[in-house]
Amino acid sequence: MEITASTIDLALVKDFLYPYEIHSIPELSSDHNPVILNFYFKYTLPKSQSNIKTNWKKFTDNLINSNNLNFIEINTPEQLDEAVFQFENLIMDAKIAASKSVPADQTYIDPTIRQLNNERNHARKMYQKTRNPNFNRLAGKLNKKIIKLNEKIENNSFTNKLVNVTTEDGILWDFVRPFKKKFKNISAINGPTSIALTDKANCLASSLEKQFQLNDTHDAVTELLVRNSVEGFRPPNKFNFNDIAPPLHPLWN
Repeated sequence: MEITASTIDLALVKDFLYPYEIHSIPELSSDHNPVILNFYFKYTLPKSQSNIKTNWKKFTDNLINSNNLNFIEINTPEQLDEAVFQFENLIMDAKIAASKSVPADQTYIDPTIRQLNNERNHARKMYQKTRNPNFNRLAGKLNKKIIKLNEKIENNSFTNKLVNVTTEDGILWDFVRPFKKKFKNISAINGPTSIALTDKANCLASSLEKQFQLNDTHDAVTELLVRNSVEGFRPPNKFNFNDIAPPLHPLWN
């Protein structure tokens, strides 16, 4: 009895998505055929133009009420694939039914950050009422958590934006355009000694003094010109109230 050696190929894969493909290719003149493994590791949904708010309790109720799949009757791989496909559709339909878009004029806030904000504000109010330093320390700790979580959410959002950048629909150009735009640096107004604070004020004062000069109040011609100019803007007095009799007694308090 002739026994031939067998080779077992092991592949350790983590966090992969279904479906996957494994192919053994008999292309080499060897007992060990090359193996090609195709796995899907990342799947990102396209970025929505508006934020979505999901009522997860309603999502759970919708999923429970619409789940009419009988997994006991599954006997073949084809039936399993069909059941998985139907279950995935049930999940998507339940999420769509329990979700609504946030209007553009409202700012979307992560639920965890909203909860931490409420706890921090409550701790601050309790500190203002009781002056207990423990509430003040609790508010400080919650504020640090909010800052760290906000930075993490912004980084994840930017990473997701980088993953979804493609060259097919013009998103790549819109993404790199702000980085390629050149901004001109406007230098400060400095005087001869290049001191920005004092020389800038003196430079502006000198410029205003050259542009605007005070009227010469000792010149009769200038006084007449100013008086005629002011009287030219005054409307003529069309109403005369000389017919109103003066009061008989002075109005004193």
